[in-house]
Amino acid sequence: MQIEFKSKDQNWQEESTTYWFELTGDDFGTGCEFEADIFGVCESGGKSRILDCDGCPMTVGDRVEIAAKRHCVVTDDMRAE
Repeated sequence: MQIEFKSKDQNWQEESTTYWFELTGDDFGTGCEFEADIFGVCESGGKSRILDCDGCPMTVGDRVEIAAKRHCVVTDDMRAE
């Protein structure tokens, strides 16, 4: 699996930050295949959720959401940028 951190968007009004990642490859736990698919991790109020490429929250427990959550990991360095 290739994971590339693309960018970070901050929404000051909603007090949230979204970190965008590109996934390419296979997730063996779920069987999902990705081809340069974009996902976001939105952090707000100490919670996080996975977003699709359009910025819409994904269904928790869906196999694509599970795979994206496994690979799209926000680090302290990303938060500090």
